[in-house]
Amino acid sequence: MALLGTYNHTLDDKGRLTIPSKLREQFKDNKVFISLGFDGCIDVRNEEEWNKWTAKISSTGQATAEGRALARKVMSMSDETTFDNAGRIKLSSILQEKVQIVKDVVIIGNNDHLELWDPAVWNQYIDGAPAMEDAAKNFEEKI
Repeated sequence: MALLGTYNHTLDDKGRLTIPSKLREQFKDNKVFISLGFDGCIDVRNEEEWNKWTAKISSTGQATAEGRALARKVMSMSDETTFDNAGRIKLSSILQEKVQIVKDVVIIGNNDHLELWDPAVWNQYIDGAPAMEDAAKNFEEKI
């Protein structure tokens, strides 16, 4: 099942974020992998998707500067955790600082993973993103 939707939540004083129960169903055994994402967000994946993602990163190879940089950035800014009894995950202060999350968080479903955004960063990203029609140009040729 794809992860879908947009949800507005807040961090508690200990840096914990409640993930909506509808989305938590995709995380077997409560295992959660949190990492720095692209474009100013935090990625949240279940174990299966995490394994696919890290395999893709590994396939970029260590022979190029770009491959090494991607692996280092993702792996050094990642964490494995579980949901607590209230359905919360703890976000590291390092990741919070990197993506400017202070209190409010926008949670979006992005098919195989969740993304966590600071609301201002999310709105700036969405406002600057190509229009749907422009993003879809030549879509059939790209898939």
